[in-house]
Amino acid sequence: MSDSEPPRRKTLSLKSAVAAPGGPPPLERMVKSSTKTVFVAPHAAPPPPPPPAPAPVGDWKCKPCGTRFDPPTDLADEDSVRCPSCNARLGLASDFRADPPNVGKLRARWLKKA
Repeated sequence: MSDSEPPRRKTLSLKSAVAAPGGPPPLERMVKSSTKTVFVAPHAAPPPPPPPAPAPVGDWKCKPCGTRFDPPTDLADEDSVRCPSCNARLGLASDFRADPPNVGKLRARWLKKA
């Protein structure tokens, strides 16, 4: 080496499976199963569970626009229920809660459960 050349850097080795303290994490390793090859990161946390399937929407259907919905349960009996899509006034909350529902006063149709 002459005086004009900068000093050479150390050659890094990627063969080590254990990371040096304070260094970068170890590389992924390849795991072969009987059906496919999977890359596994060392000390990886298990993947999060899939999100739950969305609940079926609505036992009621708005007559003006046809949107299916569930009337809100936190309304007082004298409050109006409105369609979440077209904002039409569909009736009073007390009429939705009646058993059987007071369908004559409502602008919504109750859908029978199959």
